[in-house]
Amino acid sequence: MLKGSEDFKELSRINSMDEFEIKEIIEEQNEEALKSKLVEREVEKDIGKWMKGEEVIVLTGVRRVGKTSIMFNLLKKYGGVYVNFEDERFFDFSLKDFEKLERITKGNIYLDEIQNIKGWERFVRRIHKKRKVVVSGSNASLLESDFASSLTGRTITFRVYPLSYREFLNFKSLKVGRSSFIKYLELGGFPAVVLKEEKRLLKEYFSAILYRDIKGLNERIERLAFYFLSNVGKPFSYRSLRDFLGVKHEETVRRYVKTLEKAFLINVIHKYDLSLKKRESYEKKVYAVDHGLASLFPRIKDIGRLLENSLLINLLAKGRDVYFYKNKGEVDFLVCEGLRVKAALNICYEVNDSNLNREIKPLKEWEKKVPSKLLYLYKETKEDLGEIGEPVYSFLK
Repeated sequence: MLKGSEDFKELSRINSMDEFEIKEIIEEQNEEALKSKLVEREVEKDIGKWMKGEEVIVLTGVRRVGKTSIMFNLLKKYGGVYVNFEDERFFDFSLKDFEKLERITKGNIYLDEIQNIKGWERFVRRIHKKRKVVVSGSNASLLESDFASSLTGRTITFRVYPLSYREFLNFKSLKVGRSSFIKYLELGGFPAVVLKEEKRLLKEYFSAILYRDIKGLNERIERLAFYFLSNVGKPFSYRSLRDFLGVKHEETVRRYVKTLEKAFLINVIHKYDLSLKKRESYEKKVYAVDHGLASLFPRIKDIGRLLENSLLINLLAKGRDVYFYKNKGEVDFLVCEGLRVKAALNICYEVNDSNLNREIKPLKEWEKKVPSKLLYLYKETKEDLGEIGEPVYSFLK
């Protein structure tokens, strides 16, 4: 067995790549990127505003949501070089190989799924003032390494969400209307699923998120993931989940929920209250990262919950802070800037004479303060809803 410096030299030889090999892989990846014809995402306009500064642009979001396509579009518009570290040919790529990468490339550098390389943040910290750096990752822990603390104030993060309804229309060349929105509800917002109209891909995505992106996955976390995606829009408490999972401490449940959030599988929203302490103690609601993904689960028979899920994705994609509100009645979503309420929204599949009062009454509490809307897919009442009522597809166009 090799010892000391000899051992280190042997490890260096094994865990390293040849410069020519790196260059060959990158050339192939960039040829593919530059040939691609992709639809521009709305978030790209905001990203473009930061392409001239020295801040490191960080793209986060669930896998297959379109981060790579955004990088391709940025590459074609602003130039540079793209590197995809999910390529199995980079299996032996290590920290010291970044020096070779720097030497054989010029200009902006786009580092896709960079979390696969241990110590990557050291390289980015060293070069970000000399070259524009864009990095991506499919787990929020990307921002919890030394990278985040060492570059405080030098990063700008963009969460990439599944397609909004407006983007869906653009991708499919469809017009605003009920039929196109129903199609959006059916397919969800993962770009490849939308373009190919192949929902079987969603099962593969779910498996990849669960078994590849979640570190420390165990049977209880897996069970919790299935439970959440089968119960989107329903309130939960850490205490109830503690009993459901059969664990002793609520803190364990908190860690499990946070793990699923970090993998971008779920979005958790809180009950609105100005008090942080109260918000943390109240029940919360959970939604899937994509309503198409949630529709795979047989328990999701209430299309109203899928409507809620789709609306939430559209609100989050616009950078809104979103809460639900519950007093004498319930408001599905309060749209906020911080804790300042900007709009109150209820959404239902069908508004009719039997549910009209239940849906509108809670909005009356907010109507005089902020714009308030009852959104619906179908209207089966002769009552004049006035300005408070609007089809959801019209509202999101």
